[in-house]
Amino acid sequence: MTVDSMTMEPTEIPRSGLAVRKKERTKRQLAEAAAALFSERGYAGTTIDDIAAAVDVSPRTFFRYFPTKEDLVVAIGATSLDQFFEALKDRPPQESLQVALREAVRHSLAAGWEDTAKVRSFLALLRDTPALRARWLEEAYGNRDRMAEIIALRTNTNPSDLRNLLIAGAITLTINTALQVWADQDAEADASSFVYRGLHELAAPLLPN
Repeated sequence: MTVDSMTMEPTEIPRSGLAVRKKERTKRQLAEAAAALFSERGYAGTTIDDIAAAVDVSPRTFFRYFPTKEDLVVAIGATSLDQFFEALKDRPPQESLQVALREAVRHSLAAGWEDTAKVRSFLALLRDTPALRARWLEEAYGNRDRMAEIIALRTNTNPSDLRNLLIAGAITLTINTALQVWADQDAEADASSFVYRGLHELAAPLLPN
């Protein structure tokens, strides 16, 4: 092995890693800039040019990451949901589903709800924008199916079993509904408490203890 080959090999990997991190950083910056602009100007009042300019990239670069504004809004909430599903997968198999859900929420979602103004603004955006409500509903079906797969793994059953789909749908709807109820009320209570209450109400008829 020559000196040149010894120095070439290790430098190629970091460059690849840097490119991936740069893409992820740009994607995150676009989502964060969009969230701030939507809160300030409203969804309809914010253009793709506005979002791109806030991150100092071209509109063409924006479209590499997000085909539409709706895709961007979905991405704002998708990262935390991905972390939630991973946290739920990692819960001990002997743990009841009720406990596993509560712990997965606590370790993956609750921290993101601490900025109450930002969370309320995002939920109001979903509620008040018909195009986003439709897109979020579409995402909810996908999240139901992901939840059903995790339940099936924990119970050694088929993800498409009616019971698994019913429980998965009830869980995802409960979390979304609890957050929306929390956002619509005036008190500055912790959002997590509403989600835990919702899961507790759901648990009696559907979730095994």
